[in-house]
Amino acid sequence: MFSSVFSLEYQLEMVEVTQGKEFVLLPFKIKEGFTQDVKVEWKHKNKMVHEYQIGKDQCHLKGQDQKQRTEMKKDPLNTKDLSLTLKDLHLTDSGVYTCTIYNKDGHMLLRKSVTLSVRVPEVQMVETLKGVQSVLLPFITDIKLQDVTAEWKHEDKKVHVYKGDQNQSYIQSRTEVKNEQIKNGDLSLTLKDLQLTDSGVYTCTVYNKDGHMLLQKAVTLSVKV
Repeated sequence: MFSSVFSLEYQLEMVEVTQGKEFVLLPFKIKEGFTQDVKVEWKHKNKMVHEYQIGKDQCHLKGQDQKQRTEMKKDPLNTKDLSLTLKDLHLTDSGVYTCTIYNKDGHMLLRKSVTLSVRVPEVQMVETLKGVQSVLLPFITDIKLQDVTAEWKHEDKKVHVYKGDQNQSYIQSRTEVKNEQIKNGDLSLTLKDLQLTDSGVYTCTVYNKDGHMLLQKAVTLSVKV
């Protein structure tokens, strides 16, 4: 067992994952055991996301549907596995996560930091011909989308915005995002009456109701003669 005056800080560990994954594990396994009166705190950028002590296993990070987004394994002090599972990954989940163990007097016994990098998927390529009636720029995610704003841009120019009941095209009604598909995680953009000037990079960014970026995807469109 660790004594109440002993403290140790583990080396920083790196974890990478692609956005849209169901979950990721932030690892923290210890070699020594602890007495049962300690407290375990996981924080992200100094904000509490999960805490554990005997009789208390509390998630502080919830999704838009109020489901818990963090989880520790059962009986972590006895199994010596303090790893944190983070669910429904967003781009804003990137950053340093710190797990700190305190004794009953509030003194730090052990600490480890894990840097999580949530990456945007590689740019997808779509090719079509000038004059074609329509083309689909795909963006499908497994994350449930509630109270979100989705903004499609062509280069730096806004072309379509979806927000609640508002579904607005900014290029003469040549774009469409289908309302009935959004609830299933489908934010794909239909672009109509193809022109050569439609070629380029299209980026869709999804924000939650607080304005924080959740997801992003880029699609390169090539319109050929």
